[in-house]
Amino acid sequence: MDRLKHLNRFYDILMELQSKTGTRTLATSDIYMEWPQQGVCFFFQPGEMRDNGKQLRVVRVGISKSSESLQSPLWDRLREHRGPIRGKFSGGGNHRVSNFRHYIGSALMNRDKIPCSTWEKMDKTNAATRKAEHQLETKVSDIINDMPFLWLSTDRSSKPEQLNLFIKRNAVALLSNYRKQDILDAPAPTWLGRYCPNDAVRCSGLWNHRSVDVKYNPRLLKYLDKLVRLVK
Repeated sequence: MDRLKHLNRFYDILMELQSKTGTRTLATSDIYMEWPQQGVCFFFQPGEMRDNGKQLRVVRVGISKSSESLQSPLWDRLREHRGPIRGKFSGGGNHRVSNFRHYIGSALMNRDKIPCSTWEKMDKTNAATRKAEHQLETKVSDIINDMPFLWLSTDRSSKPEQLNLFIKRNAVALLSNYRKQDILDAPAPTWLGRYCPNDAVRCSGLWNHRSVDVKYNPRLLKYLDKLVRLVK
């Protein structure tokens, strides 16, 4: 019962955030938008609903890239998930720098019987390999870039990177159904993640693999609530 109560509170907080910022998609985002330096993102997936049938459920929690970027480490990470929009591999991406992309691509291969012998060879980075993988990378981009997401700044924290990790770890733990008896907000029968070879993704209902099997700290909700109240 506590987990359901905490999940409902978690989504109430995200609804408050959405009322202030709206959602974005990577398909329509760029560096010229206002982005915090450090922060957390919550991705939703079209067709993936909570048990109440009224809200999209969170399918991925992500945080800023560890970087000393002069622009925005948060946007740097989002751009890796999105993939390039110009150049030789435009419309595709590089799943070797994004677990999000990697797992979606692996699931597509299983579901749609797409042959790609190098996808799981994470040390392959030459141009010929990228060219051979481009068609699958493009399919991955089409899926990720259509996902609405919310972002939350942690810039005002004295230790934003530590706060990012705390929020990600505990949000994933709260959302995860991995090896739990109380399955809440289960993925749809058609959810692509059900075809992912990674057990953590498949059983958690999330495109995350770390922290799906840990106990969440309810203080997560207090931190989130405080951060959302700071959003103008």
